Amino acid sequence: MLLFTVCHRWLETPLWSFNGSRLMPSFALARGVNYYVLSPPGGPLYNSLYGPLVAVVYLPATLFRSPNSAVLAGAAITVLLCFSAAAFLHFAPFGAGRGPVDTLAFITAGFLMCYLEPLKYSCFNIHADGSGLAFGAVACGALYSRGPRQWRAALPLSALCAVFSIFCKQTFLPVPVALLVYLWVAEGSARAVCYLYWLIAAAALAAGGAMYVAGPANLYHCLLWVPAHHPWNDASHIVSAIQAMRSFIRVSMPVPVLLVACAVYLWIGGWTSGRLRGPELGALAANRCVPLLLVGVALLPFSIMGRAKAGGDVNSLSFSLFFLTCGLTVMLADVSRGAQSGSPRRVAAPVMAAILIVLAISEAPLAMDIRASVRRLPQAPQQVAFDYLKRHPGGAYFPWFPLSHYDAEHQFRHYAFGIVDRLMAGEAVSKAEFLAYVPTDPKVIAFAADGTRELFGYDLLKYLPEYRFQVNDPDLPGWLVYGKVPR
Repeated sequence: MLLFTVCHRWLETPLWSFNGSRLMPSFALARGVNYYVLSPPGGPLYNSLYGPLVAVVYLPATLFRSPNSAVLAGAAITVLLCFSAAAFLHFAPFGAGRGPVDTLAFITAGFLMCYLEPLKYSCFNIHADGSGLAFGAVACGALYSRGPRQWRAALPLSALCAVFSIFCKQTFLPVPVALLVYLWVAEGSARAVCYLYWLIAAAALAAGGAMYVAGPANLYHCLLWVPAHHPWNDASHIVSAIQAMRSFIRVSMPVPVLLVACAVYLWIGGWTSGRLRGPELGALAANRCVPLLLVGVALLPFSIMGRAKAGGDVNSLSFSLFFLTCGLTVMLADVSRGAQSGSPRRVAAPVMAAILIVLAISEAPLAMDIRASVRRLPQAPQQVAFDYLKRHPGGAYFPWFPLSHYDAEHQFRHYAFGIVDRLMAGEAVSKAEFLAYVPTDPKVIAFAADGTRELFGYDLLKYLPEYRFQVNDPDLPGWLVYGKVPR
């Protein structure tokens, strides 16, 4: 059932316009085009607010020649990264008495990743979130109890992956800080200082390579200046944060409730014997769930901030929720396997089984819809735009589908959200800069059902005022299509 659910979620990814547009940095990188631009005509405007490693991660998708196939390849990369990282968290360190309870915990986490909206967004769609979560998870799993003492590569691997998570998305900055604190408490200051040296070395190499390729001024402008100048959802920052926190509580259930319940139960019920006994802070920190929960808590303010800013979506909440979810299931697996006190052990496995059964029943109808999902693929808006451009080269501009333009015309075109990103930050985009990466004299400007000419109050057609006449194009049924005002 989990496999069917994953396949259905994966097959739905080409139907969302954002997935294709987020592959454009990878196509630009593959063709030697710098997508971190200060202003056109230095390059087209895309979603360039994320770290440079994302474009590298999705490079294999550039081998595919149609929008649907490229998006399916990119989404497969996201799924593989996120679910492999979750498996690593549940089964590492390998050969340490892993068994059916760990499999149960992993499958439970997998269903939660398919069900909870923030995780469903980040673990299936093409975005910086999925790769950042995967690298952050490996950074945590490499530091599991006794791992650094048994495996010499654990510290450098964890440091490298923690830095890589930041170079996917800046909001993962707390990951290395939280892991540094964890090592200090669990294994002492010497190990923490050694880990700090590895972090500095990895950060220096990654930053040096990124600045050499893209340029320090371009990186600063796109990764720091533009997002810092984006407005908040509300005039009051406090109101924006409260709204984002309410959203987190609403969409993350049942994970926070189960974490609180487990903490209270284990405290009262006596998580006090056997391998899991931890009367001292250092002994408690040796448990596998601790680095995950610590990173999840450390990321929570950044998740809230990302959701509270204009343009922030529910995916921002996945930064914290992913680690809290895996921390919960890993904790339940360890309690079920290792607690000598019978009461906690008897409860942990049934709790996971109950979650799994409820979610499996909830997701079961998706298995019946897989064939229909395959039949819907040719109607994906990005594929419709691609087919239209193949029949009418240069005859249209689709602001939401730069991947369709590239696959059909082999030309880089502006992406609507990339333009609005700059406008929201208070940076002007002139008409000349806009026209630098749009087709010359297209017959129509077209928007699909999940796209719009106006975004956050900015009208994209202000740059093309002559396209104010709404037309009915038989090749684009149901689309919002604009042509030139007839003379």
